[in-house]
Amino acid sequence: MGRSAGKRAAFALAAVVVVAGVSGCEDGDGGTKPGASSASPATQSREEATKAVRAAYGRTAEAKSAKVEMRLVVSGTEGAGSSTFTGVQGWSPSVADLKVTDSSYLADIPGAPVETRAIASGGTTYMDVGAAQAAQTGGKRWMRIDPEQAAGEDELLTQLTAGLSTVNQDPAKELGLLAEAPSVRHLGPVTDDDVKAQAYEGEPAGGKHVEVWIGADGYPVRIIVETTTGKTLTKLTTDYTGYGTGAAVQAPPTEDTFDFMELLKKIVSGGGQA
Repeated sequence: MGRSAGKRAAFALAAVVVVAGVSGCEDGDGGTKPGASSASPATQSREEATKAVRAAYGRTAEAKSAKVEMRLVVSGTEGAGSSTFTGVQGWSPSVADLKVTDSSYLADIPGAPVETRAIASGGTTYMDVGAAQAAQTGGKRWMRIDPEQAAGEDELLTQLTAGLSTVNQDPAKELGLLAEAPSVRHLGPVTDDDVKAQAYEGEPAGGKHVEVWIGADGYPVRIIVETTTGKTLTKLTTDYTGYGTGAAVQAPPTEDTFDFMELLKKIVSGGGQA
């Protein structure tokens, strides 16, 4: 897809990136990132670090849900930008009901709401595009996005939708993968506001860098996942509280939804307007 077509599809592309989780945080992911410059020298062996991460995995898997605040930043691509998500997230099954705020993507869409809502259910993400944009979609407010649909499509579409599964992130799965990584290591104690934790990091398979802060109760209080896909860097920083919070999430009625990929293909082919 050429640049001119990308501009014509500004609404659709920006909207999908809002829920794509392609965020980056060079200067403001909401906290102090632990590392060699901010954490104390590692005091735990690899075996001890692995044991701590595995124990956190067990607790998280059992909890099945939590309240979350996610800061999502994308860099190195035409879709660069950031968004914040707050709400509740569940895993086993994977669901989420999130308010989207502080979004550079929404800010770039004429007539778009300052904040909106994203729902994830059954492997599909839905975003409320607002009343003004619904006038372009037959009055349907919920854009339906399936990350699997982007496979094999145009390179830009692939980049923009590569992070869609982020909203459906399973923290227990991330911890399980980290525990199995041969590179898992203890960074030392970290502090952010009133949160005190022990930080661990590693590189599971799949081109990811995962960092987890584990609180005194053994639950993760923060997970940072960085993924590089081509020239795109996606960084998701998620803070967790209220483990075990109910996550009763329902997808919007089918008659109130429209398909993102179908809309975008229509726009790109010249059969619609952005």
